[in-house]
Amino acid sequence: MTRPRRARRCRRGAIVLEFALTGPMLLALMMTVLEGAWQALTAATLDVGAREASRFGATGAAAPDWLPPPAPATREEAVRRIVLHYGPHVLHQDRLSITVAAYAGPAALGTPGAAQAGAGEAGQTVLYDLSYQQPFLTPVPALMLGRSSLEHRSRMIVRNEPFPPG
Repeated sequence: MTRPRRARRCRRGAIVLEFALTGPMLLALMMTVLEGAWQALTAATLDVGAREASRFGATGAAAPDWLPPPAPATREEAVRRIVLHYGPHVLHQDRLSITVAAYAGPAALGTPGAAQAGAGEAGQTVLYDLSYQQPFLTPVPALMLGRSSLEHRSRMIVRNEPFPPG
């Protein structure tokens, strides 16, 4: 009878010790998975926004009818609002940079100085270049990488439909 009591007494602090050794590693693993998921969500949201904005831009319309008021003043402003519409709790306007450049055709994409700013005219090839700086959720990646955010980029190239000049 004395033997089981002694064994129980020796194991009394074992669970606390095991948790003290494995707890920080489990917490670090959980934070890494959470950070990775957050950054993946940001990248996916930016890609969806870029796809929808480029689809809208190719139509030549001034603004989509489903976009909440106020109406955008330009097609470029409508593109920005569409991207932000698809990521309301992920993307913030102050961290989003959008460049829209129109080219005469696909062959002109590689030619320096061939682009004109804006969503272009009917039949033109348009490059939508989106860049977003997403801050890290925890300070660990910032300490490891030496920066406070991760840059996400999405590019779409579309050819505008043959819409009437507007």
